[in-house]
Amino acid sequence: MFYPAYINLQDRKCLVVGGGTVAERKVVAMLLSGGDVTVISPDATELLTFLAHIGTIRWHKRQLKSGDTDGFFLVCAATDFTDINSAVFVEAHEENKIRLVNVVDVIPQCTFAAASVVTDGELMLSISTSGKSPATSRRIREYFEEMLNATSLYTLGYEDEKPVPIESPGLPYPVYLLLENRTCLVVSEQKTPAFEEQVLAYELHQKVKHRISLLNRCGATVTRSAPDEIKPHHLDNAFLVITDKESAVDMPCGSKGTFIRECLDEPNAGTLFTPELVIDDNLIISVSARSSAGIDKVKRLHKKLANQFENSGYGAFIEFLGTRRSEILKAFPTPKKRADFFETLIDTVETNGLQLQACCLGLTNPECSAECLFNWVRQGNLERANTFTSNLLTAHVVCSIE
Repeated sequence: MFYPAYINLQDRKCLVVGGGTVAERKVVAMLLSGGDVTVISPDATELLTFLAHIGTIRWHKRQLKSGDTDGFFLVCAATDFTDINSAVFVEAHEENKIRLVNVVDVIPQCTFAAASVVTDGELMLSISTSGKSPATSRRIREYFEEMLNATSLYTLGYEDEKPVPIESPGLPYPVYLLLENRTCLVVSEQKTPAFEEQVLAYELHQKVKHRISLLNRCGATVTRSAPDEIKPHHLDNAFLVITDKESAVDMPCGSKGTFIRECLDEPNAGTLFTPELVIDDNLIISVSARSSAGIDKVKRLHKKLANQFENSGYGAFIEFLGTRRSEILKAFPTPKKRADFFETLIDTVETNGLQLQACCLGLTNPECSAECLFNWVRQGNLERANTFTSNLLTAHVVCSIE
């Protein structure tokens, strides 16, 4: 499981290496969060070229050079070349100690994964399947867009197919941190305060317990210390720091090698905060509001989504797809062919020997009992699900060879 986090990118330096459509989406998301964005690429999309021309971003029209990642808060490699992407990760994370580094579609070379995001300007929802099923993530995102009459970040930047300026509404930048075996430091008083005497302290204590539980679920190596026990090397070695009070750790943010932190008493003072969560194994849906005015709306939506998605089979479905993912990736040479296969796989519904498209995945009809991969998996019929997947995979591979 990945750790859901909303990053404060306001005026922080962000680097995107690459100028294609994937890089474009990364840039748009960073700009919406107030990031100070630089792009390095010999070529760029129409939108990125336009944004550079009007001064919204900086574009270095060239190949990546040694030292280019130095001084950035967040770095993303989104080129079509594996060697360039790997070089970005090595220099940014391993040499320059930048915490937030993403190599598109290469989970081992990421400290965070991007999220599918939906926003109506006030509320923001992000969806992650922990890298196991982007196709399912996309389907859920599209469902949210229709349900909330909201907008995906993928549609921003163009009007009538022409590039337009992008204004920053100050939205947070939703990501999912890969914390497996990474050191995370929790700084708080060790003792449990008396509820009757210290209501606020008790609430913070409960938040600390929740964060520790979440970190453990994500496979992090968790260390807990009182504020007066913190030494410089504790901070140097920490990927993420969570403090119950802003004053617990004196830490400059955004400079080379700095870690990222959450302040539980003052969320705006940290570099990230943990949103309201709906979790069903590897399905994580995060819900947040742009301002305090939307808190009640967030609570209502969170309750509704928890009832719909938790313990409803989505986690099992995503886990199943994850177990077959490596096999499917090897079978198809291009991302488009892989994506097309996954779309066919999760969409297929069998009725009297006929195949009808567009399985609802229980989104529009929770009581649906159609013969489909989603229902077989959530009902525990894994033998049939595996047989169906294998047969479909064989048929598609044969067709692609012919």
